[in-house]
Amino acid sequence: MGSAEVVLSEIKLGGAPEVSKRIDADENFGRSVMTGISSGDSLWLKVADKLTPASAAAEATISIALASALPRSPDKVLALVGDKYPIEEVCGIPFLKGDSLLVTTYHDEAIAALARVQAASLSATRDGCRAALDDARERRLERINPSYIVRNKPVAPPRRPRKTAVKPPQPVAAPQPVTVPQPVTPHDTSSSR
Repeated sequence: MGSAEVVLSEIKLGGAPEVSKRIDADENFGRSVMTGISSGDSLWLKVADKLTPASAAAEATISIALASALPRSPDKVLALVGDKYPIEEVCGIPFLKGDSLLVTTYHDEAIAALARVQAASLSATRDGCRAALDDARERRLERINPSYIVRNKPVAPPRRPRKTAVKPPQPVAAPQPVTVPQPVTPHDTSSSR
């Protein structure tokens, strides 16, 4: 798909906006450019500097590529961080997938790389990037941590009791008069006759 030199010449001839649009339109070209930027190679980082992302998706993808390049070329990546590529996005561990090992390994490598940056002009950006890395590490690990999942597990709504069919009331028969047996008196057989 081309080397950094070819992409830079395309930017020079056709303009950065056209090449930026092509990143969104041509998946293979976009993947090639992002892989190049992720390598941390100085010419590919020059490509990132010349490009202006044409969409939010392209901006996020370039931020991920720059984050991948940060441990390899911290000076050059920090020089690109600013208005076009916000520090919170590049240094915020923007990777889509991540387990706790990936997050901690990347964090440790990036922090070690930032410690190598000695240029006074980059000290404020370096410190801001370090703070963003620390904050992102804590947030990502909190999301990955199983105790966080258990603590924030959605609670099922309470079960409603099942309704049972209600039988219609049975008509009550009218009460029968109670007959009380009358004492029977024997006939008087003694006659006065």
